[in-house]
Amino acid sequence: MKLDGKVAIITGGGTGLGQAMALEFANAGAAVVVCSRNKGNIEKVRDEIIALGRSALAIVTDVCLKEQVDNMVGKVMDEFGRIDILVNNAGTNRRTPILELTEERWDMILDTNLKGLFLCTQAVARHMVRQKYGKIINISSTAALGSLPPGQAAYAASKFGVVGFTKASAREFGPYGINVNAIAPGRVLTNIVYANSTPEQVEQFIEAGRADCLLGRLGTPEDIAHLALFLASDEASFINAETIACNGGRIDLMGR
Repeated sequence: MKLDGKVAIITGGGTGLGQAMALEFANAGAAVVVCSRNKGNIEKVRDEIIALGRSALAIVTDVCLKEQVDNMVGKVMDEFGRIDILVNNAGTNRRTPILELTEERWDMILDTNLKGLFLCTQAVARHMVRQKYGKIINISSTAALGSLPPGQAAYAASKFGVVGFTKASAREFGPYGINVNAIAPGRVLTNIVYANSTPEQVEQFIEAGRADCLLGRLGTPEDIAHLALFLASDEASFINAETIACNGGRIDLMGR
């Protein structure tokens, strides 16, 4: 699968899934734009991509803020003149029981996971519609497929929203040659797990991931990146409006 000549934007591109997808796309021939709020992380990924002989930009962007999203998209158009691929990967989670969930925490999770996805899609799709081509890949979660441990209300609500927004976007943009799909990763050990969990919770996450997966292991960022590359490629041109699980066979979802 090749992405030669394509220009891709990956939000949350500085670490974890975003970093893996950025490098995967670059290895396939794409020019890659990585954005997040952390300048150091995205500049490191940008430098890795340039070392591969590919073009890359690192643009500090808070996807929750329309002005910053529009600025980021404007810079990409100024540099490359087109946008072929958008991966809405930026996301966050804070496990909190509903009765302890504050309005501020709810807003933070929904703004990042869902509002940010909307703002980026809207800004990029305007250009994709004009060029009558585009691939949009949204990162959802197995939480949107019914795997719901306690404390996931805000996160699950946002990721269910991603699935609905994916279908609605595909309906509107399909006539313009734009494919919109979502990936629902299973348990993948990334920086977000370490950042938002105690060491004991991380160990529980790993043990539960192994026990709940038919393959007996957690996923890797590269597992998700391989699927994203396929969806970004023209080999997936007849796949649209789908949410594809990538979870190794989750036992708690086998009946769905």
